[in-house]
Amino acid sequence: MTRNPFIAGSWVRAENFFGRHAILAEILEGRRHALWVVGARRLGKTSLLKQLEYRTQTSTQSSFVPLYWDLQGSADSRGLEDGLLGSVEDSEAFRRATDVTTEDLEGLSVSEMLTTAVRKTVRAGWRLLLLLDEAEELLTLARSTPALLPRLRRVFQKGPEVRTVLTSTRRLGRIDAESDLPTSPFLQGFVPPVYLSPLEHDEGRALLARGQFRDAEVAEIVTRTANHPFLIQLIASRLFENRDLAATLDQVASDEMVANFFAVDFQTLETTERTLLEEVARSGPCTSEDLARATGDSGERLEPVVFGLKMMGYLADEAGRYRIGNWFFERWLKRVCGAHTATGELAQ
Repeated sequence: MTRNPFIAGSWVRAENFFGRHAILAEILEGRRHALWVVGARRLGKTSLLKQLEYRTQTSTQSSFVPLYWDLQGSADSRGLEDGLLGSVEDSEAFRRATDVTTEDLEGLSVSEMLTTAVRKTVRAGWRLLLLLDEAEELLTLARSTPALLPRLRRVFQKGPEVRTVLTSTRRLGRIDAESDLPTSPFLQGFVPPVYLSPLEHDEGRALLARGQFRDAEVAEIVTRTANHPFLIQLIASRLFENRDLAATLDQVASDEMVANFFAVDFQTLETTERTLLEEVARSGPCTSEDLARATGDSGERLEPVVFGLKMMGYLADEAGRYRIGNWFFERWLKRVCGAHTATGELAQ
């Protein structure tokens, strides 16, 4: 039996990674040395970092040596130190290229660890590509150890010796409002963010081609998912096994795992963003004027909010009217709005 070629729920790289050509080029070939990649949950932020790691490790022409660092669970400086030490320990390629050892870093503060890693990387003839996943954890750090943020920022923005890529949801944008720093705002230099959007149509179709599905099935999946990579992988993986598209779509639409994914993702948004999306779900396609009336904000203030929601795939623009980005999210959101209406609750 042919192996199922689809991977749902895990990060991918190399031959399993599809698309993202423009954003990869911007990170590796652009002039910015500090980039903040913003995306909704399950849009492929970790996969993007893992692909950057893979491409630089396997390239014979790249000037970068990558270090992937997952910040999840790093609630304080000790957690950051342990996480960074673990990242170096896990990356034999980084240690081999830079001659950095865990013994070089043990007992140092996290900012001293980073400074040591940068210095030894440069001495070895490389530039450090620092890939920070789950960067929302810096919000927790801003509350527990705010004095550490300026020290981290100095290293993160030490270009051209260092190119730092942060990935997170929009929640990280709160860090400058919640941290009372005597120095420049933490995200200064990282903004404007680079948005990780759903796949392009040709990228989604290229991914689905792995399943040798019928053209009509591919078109239906692309339409229903709006090329959301997690939903494409999930549907395609199940369709590959049962070859019944209608049953697969119904199964995914009622799957509690998918509903929980939407619920958690929705809570990462700001109040105005959630209110706006609920209005579109209740009322159907809305103009900018409709959204301004629903939220009580001016069109000018809503413009960047709507832009961000479009870029992350929550909204789609059709002839000047905005609708919910994909069928599955719209179905879930309508159900939530109906529950709110029935109980008299409003978006918090």
